[in-house]
Amino acid sequence: MPDIEVTTIKGFNNQGQYAKRGSNITVDELRARDLLRNGLIEDYGGKAAAKPENKAASPPANKAAGRTRARG
Repeated sequence: MPDIEVTTIKGFNNQGQYAKRGSNITVDELRARDLLRNGLIEDYGGKAAAKPENKAASPPANKAAGRTRARG
């Protein structure tokens, strides 16, 4: 697999050597995919899965209204 130059987002241990945040490192494509999945590098233009959208579910339409108790 070809080597790719990527930019780090966070500092991490890159196979025995510390890679600082914002530095450029050269890794193979398989390692780059792994680092991207873990959120450690910027997107390098490879085929990566899109991040899922974190949206709250819409409230159910059939939810009953709250009941009030009569005190007597």
